[in-house]
Formats: sequence, structure tokens, C-alpha cells
Amino acid sequence: MDEHVNAIAQRAWEHLRHLAVDIGPRPSTREGELQAAHYARDVLKAAGVQEVREELFLSGRETYWPYVISLGAGLLGNVIFLTKPNRKRGVIAALLNALGAWGFYAEANFDDHWARHLLPKGVSQNVVGVIPAADKPQRRIVLMGHLDTHRTPFFYNVPLLLRMFSSLVSAAFVSLPLSALFTLMRAVGNVPGFSGLVGLITAFQAFAMGMSIQAETTPHTPGANDNASGAAVVLALAEHLAQHPLPHTDVWVVLTGCEEVGAYGADALLKAHGEELRDAYFINVDMVGVGVPAILEREGLLKSYHPDPLLLRVAMEVAAEHPEWNTGPHAAAAYTDIGVIIKHGYRGITIDSVVPPMHPAHQHMGYWHQLRDRFENVEQECVAKAAAYVLAFLQRLDAL
Repeated sequence: MDEHVNAIAQRAWEHLRHLAVDIGPRPSTREGELQAAHYARDVLKAAGVQEVREELFLSGRETYWPYVISLGAGLLGNVIFLTKPNRKRGVIAALLNALGAWGFYAEANFDDHWARHLLPKGVSQNVVGVIPAADKPQRRIVLMGHLDTHRTPFFYNVPLLLRMFSSLVSAAFVSLPLSALFTLMRAVGNVPGFSGLVGLITAFQAFAMGMSIQAETTPHTPGANDNASGAAVVLALAEHLAQHPLPHTDVWVVLTGCEEVGAYGADALLKAHGEELRDAYFINVDMVGVGVPAILEREGLLKSYHPDPLLLRVAMEVAAEHPEWNTGPHAAAAYTDIGVIIKHGYRGITIDSVVPPMHPAHQHMGYWHQLRDRFENVEQECVAKAAAYVLAFLQRLDAL
């Protein structure tokens, strides 16, 4: 790594330490996240980034309550049906399960829905700044990383359940339309045997709902990997680019809030600046503190989102040239801010990391949403490689 990259990596490490140690847990819409936003704002202003501001928005405050309410609707319907199976109760159960399926899918897909309106909201903020191109701009890049941290549910701390995360989410969703179908068939068609199936599904829904409620009782992680690492790399790159701007590219620097509760910050960014960013390239940096940097080629809890083909091609070309900095594409178990960006038709990609099988953090997926996600468990080498790779990626896009 050259002198500039070493300096960027060192600054990223300092920012990471401040976010994960000096501030610590940064719950969405709460004090820790606000402190992180103020810190990011001050760093960007001190670096000479232009038009730095905090942009406020309203957000949901918790991750799991929308799912609790959606599963609760289906569970209530099933209990009504099972206590006295008949046509009327079967129709009620089917309707409640359908309502739950709508809420569950919409929440997983970053859409507004009925359950969100039953829950309180809080104020969060995106930190935004602009680094103009050194010469005549030919394109615009939005460099992103989120500031908030997640709770630490039981199922993230059990390796088997963690490996099954995507399957469990899908199963919880599928239980709702299946219950609607089975109760309707029992009610309308009087088909025997479906009451037993509804009973099994009801037990699973109760388990999923219980796990979701338990999640909301847990503390928030310090979030050194997820996502002090990504935010730190973005801040360090912004400091460098403010002094060494790309020749032909305006760079927007965005530190988002409320990614963990449904990517509200990314959605707010598009609502505020969607028209002027319509042709921009969005590059998100998320969880680059453990393992080896990588390219996220698929994400989403239920519906899959894929990066822009041009961005993916260029990212893979740079990774092939620098395999010491990036191991290439992989798929994720959940979502990042780029899921919302792609959903709304914008061009985006996420750079994250993978944890090799022999790595001590492999079974913990890089300490994802765990109290283990502390500063002492992230790796300076991984952060440095991510900074070097993202800088090379930006420079390659500038040269297109």
C-alpha cells in the first residue's frame, strides 16, 4: 500500500475506535446514533468537505416489533379458529393471516404498511457532504455507510440458528399465507385434516413471535464491525478525497441513520435528493472489519436485490487485479442500505467482507448483531484492505 492508502487506513482505524469505543452502542433514533452523526459531521467539516449538514427524518425505532405485530395477527386468527373450527372463524383466521403476511412482507421489503402505523417513530439524521470534482464533473458517486447499531438477539448468538437465519425468516413469512390457505380450505371446503396443520403452524408462529419479542429486550451491540468499520472507511476516504478530489467525479459522502431498523436513512436520502441523484452510482461500505473484503452480489430478506451490472463488473475487475484487497462476490443473509437504493431503481453496490471457514469469527458471521462485536475483535488489516479497495474502485469509476 502506498503512503496515501496507509494514511487513509490509519485514519479509518481512529474513526472506528471513536465510534465503537468512545461512543459505543448507537441505537437507531437514540443518543448514541446522534453522537455518531455529530462526530461524522465534525470530521467532514474539518476535512474541508463542502455543504456538510445533518438532514433529519422520521424513522421506526425498532427492528422486530413490526414482525411481532404481523405474526401476532396470524397467531390470533389461528387461535380463534382452533378453539372452535367453523366457517366463520376460518374466514376470520384467513383474513388475519393475510393481513399478517402483508405486514411481514412489506416490512422485509422496505415498504410502508399497517403495522408500522401502530408503532412510535423517532427522529434520526443522515450526515451529508459534497466533494466536487477537480475538473469538469462527468458523473456523481454517493459513498455511504451507516452509523447505527443493532440489538443482540438470542438467535444471533447460537451458530446453528445464525446459519439458518434466512431460512427461518422465510419460514416465518410462509407460515402466514399457508395458515390463511389452510383455514380457508377448512372453513369453505370443510376439508378434514387441516386443523392439525394449522396447529403445527401456530406453534411455529408462536416460536417466531417469541424470538422476536426476546430480541427487543436485548442490549445494543457496540457495532465495531457492523458498522463502525464501514462508516470509518467512508469518513477516512472523505478526508482524503477532500484534499485529492477525483478528476471527473463529484462525490457525495453520506453517513446514514436507521439502517438497522429498515434502511429508513437510505429511503430518506432518496426522498430528499432522488432527482439530483438519479444518475449517481451508490457505493455502500458495510461490515468491513473482520475477515477479507468482498463484493455483495445479492441481498434481501425475502425478495432478492442485485447490484447494478456496470458497478458489479467494475468492482469485480478491480478485485481481480487486487485479490489481496478483495475476495470477490458473495451473497448475504439480510440487507444493507443498498437494498432500498436498488429497490427504487437506482444504481448501487455494497462492499462488505467474508469470514474464511478457519477464522475464529466464522461461526459468528463476523460477530453480526452480537455483544462480541467490539473494537478488540475487529482487524486493522481488513479495514485497511477495504479502504484501499474502495479507493481503487472509486478511481476506476472516475476513469470510465
